[in-house]
Amino acid sequence: MKNESKIMERDRKQLTRLEKLGNKKPYAGYFAVILFLVASVNIIDEITSSLPANLQSCYVTEFLAIDGRNYTDALALHSSVSIISYVLGIFTPFYKALADKIGRKPLFFLSTLGMSIGMLIASAAPNYWIYLFGSSVMSFFIAHDIQIIYILEVAPAKHRARIYSILKSIGIVGVVAIPWMRKVLMNNDPTRWRVVYLVPAIAAFIAAVCVLLFARETSVYIEGRTAYLRRPYAERKEESERLRREKKSDAGKQGVFAGVKYIMKHRDLRALMICHIVFDVGLACVGLYHESMLKDAGYATAEATQALFFVPVMYAICVFISGFVADSLGRKKTILLFGALHILAFCVFVYGLRHSFAPTVLGMLCGIYQGGYWIGRDYMDIMVTEKVPTEIRASVMGADGLLVTIGMAVGYLLCIAGISMIGVAFSCLFVTVPCVAAAIIGVSVKVKETKGTVMEEIVDPVE
Repeated sequence: MKNESKIMERDRKQLTRLEKLGNKKPYAGYFAVILFLVASVNIIDEITSSLPANLQSCYVTEFLAIDGRNYTDALALHSSVSIISYVLGIFTPFYKALADKIGRKPLFFLSTLGMSIGMLIASAAPNYWIYLFGSSVMSFFIAHDIQIIYILEVAPAKHRARIYSILKSIGIVGVVAIPWMRKVLMNNDPTRWRVVYLVPAIAAFIAAVCVLLFARETSVYIEGRTAYLRRPYAERKEESERLRREKKSDAGKQGVFAGVKYIMKHRDLRALMICHIVFDVGLACVGLYHESMLKDAGYATAEATQALFFVPVMYAICVFISGFVADSLGRKKTILLFGALHILAFCVFVYGLRHSFAPTVLGMLCGIYQGGYWIGRDYMDIMVTEKVPTEIRASVMGADGLLVTIGMAVGYLLCIAGISMIGVAFSCLFVTVPCVAAAIIGVSVKVKETKGTVMEEIVDPVE
């Protein structure tokens, strides 16, 4: 009874708070402010994601290429040891699911602040282990993109994909800041790598404070959570127990495992998730090895740098275009179109490596094949959000993040096995292309369109 009393008292306080928030009208210009905040955090998120790879030689040389150990051995040691940092990733879906209980804004604030703390720790690291801890904190808080759920719930339904694509493309273009900071702040001195971490860390802290002061909880969450909390606790408890006896999940139940059960219960969502898992087999091949492909093909460091400059630019252009395509033609056709574009660009990129294409051309092709892949993946996530009721949306997205690791792990192992036999480029190509092709065909044939979905009106379908 004590526990029930505490739960009821906690729910009563949350309901009172949410009702007050729901009665407040947005201040003048709020939508513009939230767009600016999400765009800023997206830029910081993309930079945070890219920093470790772009400064890898600097910290590996300082911390590990010592006592007679050459750089190659130091890099191999880093690759092996840094697997430890992925352990935190196991908890990411459970953290993300908290957004269904405590709200979108608290997670938006905490995630932005967490990125700042991770970069600050890395920038001040006196040794490799402290750096690895800071890098792990960064990875944890960039893994769930809570700001995406935020903007999808705030944006008008008919412009949702367009607004998302514009904000996403702005974030991707922001990655160009990293080579700029290397040039201006490091001045070709690799020992000054810490300052490149410090600048975005300060920016992330300022952004977190702005989120706390100026962002409001989403009306979609307020309405959904309020409706749930207004139901008598005894009624919710009885229904939960009944559903548990029937071994079913309810849209009112929250948490990652409730999200997994919800996915398995609904045929259309289950089909989308299977396609998503298959699609994610190619994730490691697309995201980790493009620089190694250039090096393996004999391109010099300066040539590789020239090529890599065009990757975020072309990627951002693809993302920008995708939003207009998605709002006009629908999510399914967007996934099919950009998945096919990914396959074509990837094949031409590998062909270009073998036939000495110019670095600029290869960089553009790399940006297109990466853009095509990530757009397809992002719109699978968007379709998930547009098929799930508000009160369990973050939980299902957490479950989505947990389930797709199956595909990621399979793809990573297949790619590693293939590298020693057929080389980096062909290993990535042969792992990725068949899986992407199968996934986009599966979405086209087996999954229902979600274009025009009104987030507040999504109900638990009866199947």
